[in-house]
Amino acid sequence: MIIRTHEDAQNDAVDEEKWISRRYTLRADGMGHSLHETYIKPGKQLHMWYKNHKETVLCIEGEGQIEDLTEGGKWDLKPGVLYALDKHQQHILSSEKGMTVICAFSPALVGPEDHDEQGSYPLLDDDGTVLQR
Repeated sequence: MIIRTHEDAQNDAVDEEKWISRRYTLRADGMGHSLHETYIKPGKQLHMWYKNHKETVLCIEGEGQIEDLTEGGKWDLKPGVLYALDKHQQHILSSEKGMTVICAFSPALVGPEDHDEQGSYPLLDDDGTVLQR
């Protein structure tokens, strides 16, 4: 059994200009996915395109919006609303006042991943070597 606290996840956090990602489980945990708590900072807009991963996101606090740039459409996000990027959709995630979401990535992230210029995470080997951008 794996038990992690918010403080444990804070130790593996990635803090960027627009967001903070606290990584609760990673590939080394052997779960087949990684689970993250991500805080979108107030007034920020993130252009993302997970070419190598699928992601499911559940809003748990605050409000925001997701815009699908691949298939079209905009949806409001608030606690209890989930979206899943099942076709590697390019999207814009934004929040005026800040928003916390729980994210599950498949395949699981290794840990040090950060968005590239296209808003994607590279696919990493277990040792952190880039397999695919």
